[in-house]
Amino acid sequence: MIQKVKYTLTDLQNSNDESLVSLIYNKSAELELGTFGESLEIADPAMAEFQAMWMLEGGVQNGGFDQFFHNYGLEYAQTALVGFKRIGAFDFVNVTEKAIAVFKNQDLEFKNKRNPDFNNLDDEFYDLEGLEKQQIKCIRDNYEKFVVK
Repeated sequence: MIQKVKYTLTDLQNSNDESLVSLIYNKSAELELGTFGESLEIADPAMAEFQAMWMLEGGVQNGGFDQFFHNYGLEYAQTALVGFKRIGAFDFVNVTEKAIAVFKNQDLEFKNKRNPDFNNLDDEFYDLEGLEKQQIKCIRDNYEKFVVK
């Protein structure tokens, strides 16, 4: 049985880092999927940004920027970019901006096949560290942005 993700400001404040990330991720995924008839539109934009950052990170780690753009598109990347800026993850901003530029300027031949122009950017992304730590700090500094009423 699927249960609605519910938490309070106090729940977030009392959570360890792993539980904190899990609560926010699960709630943002629930809202994005519309599991209970709600959407990310009812939440602070930070929730959509965090969801996009997690999806971009997972997509790139799983199959590179090429796969991420194929599955989620430009708008999702731009939302993640805003999130990276929000949390001060400027190394992630830099590589994501370069990947967006490649995606925007790629030839139609890459619509259904892998664009090798992403290879170096994938490697650059894989080498980056500290994203979750920066996300946790942002959440802890802004709990109210992650409580959905």
